Amino acid sequence: MRLELLYCDDDLVAVNKPAGLPTHAPQDDPALADVVSLLKAQLGGDYLGVHQRLDRDTSGVLLFARRPAANAALAAAFAGRSVSKRYLALVHGTPDRRSGTISAALAPAKNGLMQVAGLNDRRAQEAATDYAVLAHTPDRRLALLELRPHTGRTHQIRVHLLHIGHPVVGDPLYDAGRPAPRLMLHAQELRLAHPNGGDLAIAAPPPALFGRAAQGLPELDDRSGEAAAAGLVELAAERRAPLSADPATSIYRVFHGPGDGATNAILREWTVDRAGDVLIASCYDERVRQLPAELREALARTWQPRAIYAKYRPRTAAQVGEAELAELAPVAPAWGAAAGEVDGQEEGLWFRVRPADGLSVGLYADMRETRQRVRRWAAGRELRVLNTFAYTCAFGVAALADAPQAQVTNLDLSRRSLDWGRENYALNGLAAGERDFVFGDVFDWLGRWVRQGRRFDLVILDPPSFARNRGKRWRAERDYAELAELAARLIAPDGMLVACCNHAGLDRRAFRAEVERGIAASGWPGAITAGFGASPIDYPTAGGAESHLKIILAQEGGR
Repeated sequence: MRLELLYCDDDLVAVNKPAGLPTHAPQDDPALADVVSLLKAQLGGDYLGVHQRLDRDTSGVLLFARRPAANAALAAAFAGRSVSKRYLALVHGTPDRRSGTISAALAPAKNGLMQVAGLNDRRAQEAATDYAVLAHTPDRRLALLELRPHTGRTHQIRVHLLHIGHPVVGDPLYDAGRPAPRLMLHAQELRLAHPNGGDLAIAAPPPALFGRAAQGLPELDDRSGEAAAAGLVELAAERRAPLSADPATSIYRVFHGPGDGATNAILREWTVDRAGDVLIASCYDERVRQLPAELREALARTWQPRAIYAKYRPRTAAQVGEAELAELAPVAPAWGAAAGEVDGQEEGLWFRVRPADGLSVGLYADMRETRQRVRRWAAGRELRVLNTFAYTCAFGVAALADAPQAQVTNLDLSRRSLDWGRENYALNGLAAGERDFVFGDVFDWLGRWVRQGRRFDLVILDPPSFARNRGKRWRAERDYAELAELAARLIAPDGMLVACCNHAGLDRRAFRAEVERGIAASGWPGAITAGFGASPIDYPTAGGAESHLKIILAQEGGR
């Protein structure tokens, strides 16, 4: 990913932070999934002084110091309240007064939230915010406000607006009952004295949707139509600006149904992935067999692809026959020219995607960040890696990318998928020996290797939610502990286990319990040290819900 630089010199740097990207990683995460890590990598430095933070779902100007001397001046400016901040927010309702000041002290509430302080609350901190109404929808249900906070308390603007009865649209913390495509809060401008003298004003253009408030905002209503689809797709594209600006990444999700604000019956069951210059749209309503014209036209206008393919996802794909598959995954594109094969990139690694090749086109984009983690864990090391349910061996490519001496074993029950994996190896100039690709049942091979005493430094589990082989049925919610136990028995001292699950019927807590149960039964002295989901940049969740994807990292010595 690449961040848009709004200002940069030897002392200061400011970026236009997109919604969905945290200022800091919530834990030690090698996926570079936060502003600080990304910016250090982008600028090629190790130092960034942080005195301004934006919530993960707030977009706009975010300023850092690049040198310790500038950092001291910046710290003094923020502490002395000499930095002028201007925000824009879309709110529910329209204030009766065109402008005013919200003066209400704030205090901590439960679960890291804030609240307006009671009269005798000793934790109270003064807080004041000026507001002005810039525009409103014709029915006054929504308004665009300009906000100038005098103080810098946590969640100050969000709590102040809730206090006057006009919460920010899409606020999952303080107004969770009314989901929207994103938190409609944008840090538009900072004004301050430069550490070397002179005044500095840095502005970030607001989302296009903010500028349409006076005409009405159909994309925020529960309705269909061309205008609604166009607005939602445009807003989704703005969120993914760091991905689309990266020349080394061209595979990611560009539209994620309800997570990108689709609430109407036509759009809410659709997701859309990009692979190079092709889009692949998937519908999860079994009654639908046509890509909606308004979504098709919005995607074509915003992304200008060569082709758009449509997939109609059944509840269970394991038992789909050839005739039904032809209906569920048409060979011809729903829009544009046919593209039988596309080579796209993730962080400079190449992967082959076949948009017309059934329901599974070669790569699962939601694993992008976890592939980055595997790549960085393996970099420069001679790890022994076992990639189970390998499919087209994308984890194998990631593990070898910066570790040519690593030994990677890709295991899958499909010879065709393993051959596809060999193509991905070739695309990246990686050597591929016969022992690197093992055909067969995962449980059979894991049991055999346990008996043989074989060991791996990193084991990756990425099974389907449901599978059937030789008359046996496997379900993630019932059988994951057994799989985790077998895998853990193969882990070498100081090794790692990466367990993945995208089954909606197994929530994060239950999945963790399954993995812990398997580890305990194995006797391996490892413990869970981290948990991840899909990237909130291109896989946002509606109303603060948990990610569909659940990733667990377990390590020896993690207790």
